[in-house]
Amino acid sequence: MNMNKNKIIAMAYAGLAVAALSACKDKAAEQAAALQAQHRMAPLTVSVMNMAQQDVVLESTWFGHLRGVEEAAIKPEVTGKLLKQVYWDGSVCKKGEVLFEIDPETYDAALQQAEAAVAVAKASEEQAAAADDQAAKDVERYEKLVGSGSISEKNYTDALHARRRSQAALAVAKAMVQQSEAQLTNARINRQRCTIRAPFTGVASKANVSIGELITPGGVTLTTMSSIDPIRVDFVVPGKQMLSEVLAPDYSPDKGMVTPVTEFKVVLEDGSTYEHKGQVVAVDSYVNSSTGTVNFIGHLPNPELRLRSGSAVRVVAPTGVVKDALLVPSRALVSSMNHRFIYVVGKDGTPYGIDVLPAQEVVLRMPNGDGKETEMPMQIITGRIKPLQDSLKDLGFDNPKEAQVIVEGGQMAALYAQANMGLRAAGAKEGFGTVHPRPFVYTLPVTTTPSVTAKH
Repeated sequence: MNMNKNKIIAMAYAGLAVAALSACKDKAAEQAAALQAQHRMAPLTVSVMNMAQQDVVLESTWFGHLRGVEEAAIKPEVTGKLLKQVYWDGSVCKKGEVLFEIDPETYDAALQQAEAAVAVAKASEEQAAAADDQAAKDVERYEKLVGSGSISEKNYTDALHARRRSQAALAVAKAMVQQSEAQLTNARINRQRCTIRAPFTGVASKANVSIGELITPGGVTLTTMSSIDPIRVDFVVPGKQMLSEVLAPDYSPDKGMVTPVTEFKVVLEDGSTYEHKGQVVAVDSYVNSSTGTVNFIGHLPNPELRLRSGSAVRVVAPTGVVKDALLVPSRALVSSMNHRFIYVVGKDGTPYGIDVLPAQEVVLRMPNGDGKETEMPMQIITGRIKPLQDSLKDLGFDNPKEAQVIVEGGQMAALYAQANMGLRAAGAKEGFGTVHPRPFVYTLPVTTTPSVTAKH
């Protein structure tokens, strides 16, 4: 009831102020004095907080998702019947750990056959080497005898031809050994491929095949693996922001910097901030022409293995610093006719409005009215008409931190300020609407309404 009465009184004062501008100043002052005598505005209780001034680190938020630093589709490389799935679906497997086993019977036989072929080839090589050695000795002996006439020239020539044939046979035998050894190596590889192992440490997903199923190379994917410690974070930054904020003036690519934004925080899907910080490891060299964004890649420690590939996250990183920023609680801003105002308690106890421009909202740890500190949404502001510091000096505040900003009760304070402005314009000397300040205590906003039928 008192609140409505005050609002009516404030509107009456505002109307009086407008009328006074078009009438005689003395007459308007008399009317104002008469109205003051009839209705006096009761002091308005408001919650206030001193304006803050400090350097503020600006942060930007981008959307991203998690994936493995290494990801692989596990497929068979040989044909055979699946004998066993060794790992548990969704478990963490170390590099080299067995995932599946394929029936090796056919490949065991092929391996034995290849080993036998190598043995035969080596025996043939030894036989050819012995024949070549004998032929070499014959040539050496005939060469000594042909000069003395003990043997004919034809016998010597036949010995030379026999040596060449033995050398060729030995070369063929050695080639057969190499060929058979290559076939043995291939047989061993195929036998090893019957045991499918983890290519790296990571999480193996659910298997897509059943025991006894015939699998072939290029067929169905047996499972997929993703490394998760560290885990990869893919996120995108708008190209415009990349130029204006991310590539700051102190960016020094000649020093090996990938980007000035090197460290970031991650906010999970439940709204909690992940306890470990990530590092940017790569940035695309171009802006995507379709989306106008630049792709970033980061690595995030995941020692507890809490995070999983595919999860959506928000990436938060510092992108600049505002020196000596002036801040007020976000709740202190009052909207009127597409303008934003803050209301300051003057040294005469009356509220004064200042037209401001809001910049970025930040969450800072600030002193609360209950003597403690709390995380509070704060708004960086500047003056719309003139520098904010000058507007505060006009009110007698050389130090902006001394100005008490109305946080709760701003709408009624606006009416009081408007009425006071009308009274002052009309020449009134007293009877102005004053405020009674009390410390502002920040409380978290209530996002849900308890059910009236719930049992307590």
